[in-house]
Amino acid sequence: MRKPIILILLIIIVATVTLGKALGEFRDVSRSEGNILSTGEFDVRISKDNSRFYDDLRVFKIESLKPGDTKEISFFIKNYGDVPIGNVSLFIFVKDIEDELSPAEKPYDLTPEKGELSSCIIVEKITVNSKDVLDSPTRLSDLVGKEIRLFTGGLKSKETLEVKMTMKLARDAGNECMTDSAEVMMKIVATQ
Repeated sequence: MRKPIILILLIIIVATVTLGKALGEFRDVSRSEGNILSTGEFDVRISKDNSRFYDDLRVFKIESLKPGDTKEISFFIKNYGDVPIGNVSLFIFVKDIEDELSPAEKPYDLTPEKGELSSCIIVEKITVNSKDVLDSPTRLSDLVGKEIRLFTGGLKSKETLEVKMTMKLARDAGNECMTDSAEVMMKIVATQ
């Protein structure tokens, strides 16, 4: 009987000392609110002339090509964000369009519902800052959906790349692509 009384007294003494100590100390609290973490912006844009840059822009329109004609297009890619860009790739997608079937084309065009122009256009060269990035001349239709690595390295904020593409309507292009057109969508993909 004596042991439980001693145990209860001990608990009361410890509780009183602890409570007294807690109530007997000065305390103060400081707070810090509104602290913010944010990420830098990762943004790549394109331009025709290296002056104004956009997320979405048509960079070329080439009309009335004749067999053997060669055209060069150029555009610029800029790191518009504040995070360095490690890789820039180009993906090309093409929609061949049969605008009209001319009398000269009719006997030769085996697919009158679909245009054939992209298979007659040869991409002779793609350069980035004067460095050739295309292994060899390739038909536009063969580049569809394939990754073309334009840049690997460290493109810092506000730095630009100049891209030039030389395209040629094949000399042996025949009547099957006469009056056809091709809508070309270029997708520029940048990664860190």
